Amino acid sequence: MIKKLFRWFSGRPETATEPLQVGGIFVRMTPEGMCEIDPAKMGRDEIRQHLATLYRRHNHAAGSLDAELRKEAELMLDAIVHCREKYVDRAS
Repeated sequence: MIKKLFRWFSGRPETATEPLQVGGIFVRMTPEGMCEIDPAKMGRDEIRQHLATLYRRHNHAAGSLDAELRKEAELMLDAIVHCREKYVDRAS
């Protein structure tokens, strides 16, 4: 980022950049990534237990006075609900 700003101020053309790769934090952007579950490696009961633990943790944080923590907790609770509906509560 700083290098881009420096190039922009100095008027130098940008050099060819390496191709963008999805990884890092972008892997965690899906509900499964946010909840750190892997349906290929985890069974239904293991996913249920993990989601229950996450729910307890983030449900307590949702009542926090800290707005940043409360916002993160709400996002996590939405991801937990999505994963629970998809992997645990689905009609078998």
